Parts: sequence; C-alpha cells; structure tokens
Amino acid sequence: MKINKLTESEELVMKAIWDCDSAPSLSKVCDILKNTYKKTWKPQTVSTFFNKLVTKKYIKLTRKGKSYTYKILISEDQYKQKLYTDYIHFWYNDNSFDLLWEMYLNGDLTKENIDEITSNCLD
Repeated sequence: MKINKLTESEELVMKAIWDCDSAPSLSKVCDILKNTYKKTWKPQTVSTFFNKLVTKKYIKLTRKGKSYTYKILISEDQYKQKLYTDYIHFWYNDNSFDLLWEMYLNGDLTKENIDEITSNCLD
C-alpha cells in the first residue's frame, strides 16, 4: 500500500483524527486540535485539511443524514512504520544499528532499554 507524504499541518489533523475515541467528525477533531494541540483553527480550515486527507487516501468521507463522519483508511501504526522506514532509509542508509547507536550516544536509549528489548526478543 502506498502511503502519501503529509505536510506538518495535515499530519497534525491526522493525529487528531487518530486520537478520536469513535468515528471522527469535524467537531470532534476541532475539539482535539484545540484542547490537546492548542490549535484554534476554524472548522472551515480543518475541513480543508480533511479534504486533502481524503485526496491522499488517509480517510474516507461517509455521510449519515445531514452529518459527515470519516473512516480511517491508514492507521497510526502504518503511518509511524512509514516514517520510521523512510527516516532510516534516508538518514542511515537502511542501517538501523547506526540509528540505535546514535540514540544510545545521545542518552535516548539506555542500557536498561537495551536489556528490556533483549529480554522481550528472547521470550
């Protein structure tokens, strides 16, 4: 499945859509953007991003009577996997060890983390 690249704003709206606890609607996403991400975009602005996300095949528009809901077509996990893969490919020439080594040197990955990863892999 091809996953199209998102702009920073599209990504934020998509994150708010993934954060919805039920079928996402414009009003729910606007509330999440305002309360969680401190964005006070007007519904018309968010609706424009919804249309872009429909075009990029991240969500699908569903009409129920006079209201609209959206079905998520690309999960948050699928998107994170794409970001991870693209990042390692571009910055580390497909060598994930170099990324892990850099994380370790920066203190982002501790010996305890490595031990936990190792023990989970052996289970």
